[in-house]
Amino acid sequence: MNRKNIFFVLFIISLFLSGCVDREILDDLYIETAKAYDYEGENSIRGTALFPIYMADKSIQNGTLSAKASSTREVLEKLERRAQQPLVRGGVDVVLVGEKLAEKGIIDIADSLQRDASVGARVYLTVTEGKAGELIKGNYGLRGNGTYISNLLAHNIRRRELPETNLHLFLFDFFQEGQTAYLPILKQLSHDSIEISGVALFKDDKMVKRIPAQDMFFFKLLVDKLAEGSHVIKMGKKEGDAEKLVEASVTSLSSKHKIEVKHKADPVEVQVQVEVKGIVREYTGKKLTTKKVDAVEKKMMEDIETKCLAMLKGFQEVGIDPIGIGQHQKHGVRGFDIKEWNESIYPNVQFKVDAKVQILEAGTVE
Repeated sequence: MNRKNIFFVLFIISLFLSGCVDREILDDLYIETAKAYDYEGENSIRGTALFPIYMADKSIQNGTLSAKASSTREVLEKLERRAQQPLVRGGVDVVLVGEKLAEKGIIDIADSLQRDASVGARVYLTVTEGKAGELIKGNYGLRGNGTYISNLLAHNIRRRELPETNLHLFLFDFFQEGQTAYLPILKQLSHDSIEISGVALFKDDKMVKRIPAQDMFFFKLLVDKLAEGSHVIKMGKKEGDAEKLVEASVTSLSSKHKIEVKHKADPVEVQVQVEVKGIVREYTGKKLTTKKVDAVEKKMMEDIETKCLAMLKGFQEVGIDPIGIGQHQKHGVRGFDIKEWNESIYPNVQFKVDAKVQILEAGTVE
């Protein structure tokens, strides 16, 4: 058989093989874009699946199905029995976990997601104030709730104060020695509005502490790099017996941090160096002179050092380490013992924070 005939035979075989593949019509599927889990009592959780329903006028409605069970797998089986069309998980962008369930432990949910080949490792995993199932049933934006929440998180990671986070990073922090995990917290403001209200901090797989929204800027300085964003500096000025506050808005921020551990010191000493660069976009005082720019830099340095140091000591008191100090100790000490580190060394670590702030531009300066 010559080469031409061989190609012809292979072409005919490929046509028959392609006819063996099951075809799926998108309109005949429920493609999940988000999932919510809530604590429902002893050994019981409630799972809620969110999927878009495409209308004839090209608008999108948010469809949901909910079921109560003892495991995520059983939840999925019950949802399938209640769905009039097949449920497909390959489109999941975000998974929400209610605060009560997060306090009980969420590793079972995270583990089931990573074992599902149809779910990507970069899916967003979040905690919600109140019930996740109620938040997911709102009506946010025009492209469906799953896409809206996913875009909200992505925007705040790229341009605001939310540290980079996803399922893969959560599991990486959870399983490695010398660092603990964290996740963003979502809050429903109304039926058509939500916000990122803070960061949930975990000890093992249980939520034990939170970073409020107003402190997320300082938390990101410690665990990630700022590429954009803004921060408002408040400076007091005495006028008689009253104190008048002057505000300066520093924007287009960029930052980096460096952690140095003195392994052989007793107790172990940790120095965190933070460098921030930005531009003053707004100033409520009369004139922003060179002297006042220096004052803005100094006040911002004081804020960073005070807040970050208090944050590090707060983590130490609870026994969590989202910064990864233990990782630095592990890589610098031969024969690292994680039990000894957690029980006797980390609780006595001495912290120091050094900040450097540089204002690159402040408009017309006299």
